[in-house]
Amino acid sequence: MAQRKTEDCEVCKFIRWYLMLGIPAIALMWTQPELNFLQGVDATKILSSFFTLALIAVVAWKYYDEFGRK
Repeated sequence: MAQRKTEDCEVCKFIRWYLMLGIPAIALMWTQPELNFLQGVDATKILSSFFTLALIAVVAWKYYDEFGRK
């Protein structure tokens, strides 16, 4: 099998991520499955905690990348 030595364009990467994450999420919202193991779980609190931690991680990484590597 021949291997490509070209980089994918940004639009191709965006489309690929959309297909991997967006389509399954839309399918779950459309079918509205009954997930019994998620009853009692506060998804809003979990997602807000995740995004808060992700924001802190990105800010810490950018700080390290700008000032810590020297």
